[in-house]
Amino acid sequence: MPANHYIDNKRQLIITTWEGEAHDNELIEAIKKYQKDIQNQPDCINYNELVDFSNVTNMKLTVEEIINIGEVSLITDKEEVHRKQAFVVSSNLVFGLGRMYQAYRSFSDKACKEIRIFKNENDALEWLEK
Repeated sequence: MPANHYIDNKRQLIITTWEGEAHDNELIEAIKKYQKDIQNQPDCINYNELVDFSNVTNMKLTVEEIINIGEVSLITDKEEVHRKQAFVVSSNLVFGLGRMYQAYRSFSDKACKEIRIFKNENDALEWLEK
């Protein structure tokens, strides 16, 4: 499943678009690459994130896999940096999986990102820019 990243310096926003099928190992590898290549760049450390899953055709994840993805994602959370991350989804299945991820992240003591799931990109961008 390819992931494409765009850094919008004017909005201080990292935009990631995902396409095709989503599987746990592919998601984890893409997250690790994103963390290494983009997320921890000094210029981007305070940027909010928009993750667009609206072109995902199928997502097969178990609860354990969502927890594992959440644990990998927590690695780059920094206590002193609070960011927002919005997910845009187009199906009820992906919305539900996103809400499970959001719940897991919110229960972690290490989490420093506020996460929301949206079915509309404009709503997501409006929330990120508040």
